[in-house]
Amino acid sequence: MVPFRGEVANSYAIVGEAYIQGIWGNTLVKVGRQEIDTPFAQVDDIGMVPNTFEAYVLQNRDLTDTTLFLAQIQKMAGVDAEVVDSFSPVNAHNNVQVIGATYEGLENLTLLAWYYRMKDAEVDSIAYIEANYETKNYNIGLQVAKQGYTTGKDATVFGITAGTEYAPLALSFSASYNKARDNAAFSGFGGGPFFANSEYLIPDNAGVDGEQSNIGIAWDATTIGIENLNISLNHALLKNQTKQKATETDLVLGYTLGKHFETHLIASNIKGKNVGEDDAMHMRVFLNYNF
Repeated sequence: MVPFRGEVANSYAIVGEAYIQGIWGNTLVKVGRQEIDTPFAQVDDIGMVPNTFEAYVLQNRDLTDTTLFLAQIQKMAGVDAEVVDSFSPVNAHNNVQVIGATYEGLENLTLLAWYYRMKDAEVDSIAYIEANYETKNYNIGLQVAKQGYTTGKDATVFGITAGTEYAPLALSFSASYNKARDNAAFSGFGGGPFFANSEYLIPDNAGVDGEQSNIGIAWDATTIGIENLNISLNHALLKNQTKQKATETDLVLGYTLGKHFETHLIASNIKGKNVGEDDAMHMRVFLNYNF
């Protein structure tokens, strides 16, 4: 759980993005090192350097309210990569092929369908669907992933999330749950899309037939006259196949300074021995300049 260090030193620099992009009507083609935001291949900004990918990407919006996505992912670097400080192949020479669709043509409802192919990998395919319904006052989401294993049973991962807010005090509340059946959950190349994820622990950590729940509360300090300050507290509970428990509690403070600066403080208390992780306290502070 050290998201800052390179493979051979405590500090490193990397050219994370270098791409060529072209747009023709409603079609975008992007080739090179880039950030990708898909359910099972994503930036996952838990550390200073996000995941980035060497990939060929095509996006199209010719269909009304629909975004189609097609990609060939070749290499990866970043906090979740096998080698964090240089681009290395994803799934050896077979790489990863991705196809996805997002539909937003129904009021307040977003539908997603994705498929990932990783020939000869331990998990060689992922089929994923997600539905999210969101209004001003509440949201609810459902997700199902079917993950093919080359040995052993395929895994099915179910998830549900719900949230609401109490506007007079600028408080919001959330609760999420994920359950894997027949094998372990696999989050792919990044933090993964599972609703119950915490900062460090994710359903993958709970192993075969594992489960994870996560409850949270967030507050916008505008109600007491402090603009751009947000505070959240989340608590995750994992259970493995034998019902041993692991927990993580995260306190997150976010503050925006003018147009260009933002800072985040993230404190995490992890009790993870029962799921193969360390018991640890983590404190991270980020100051980002956007230009």
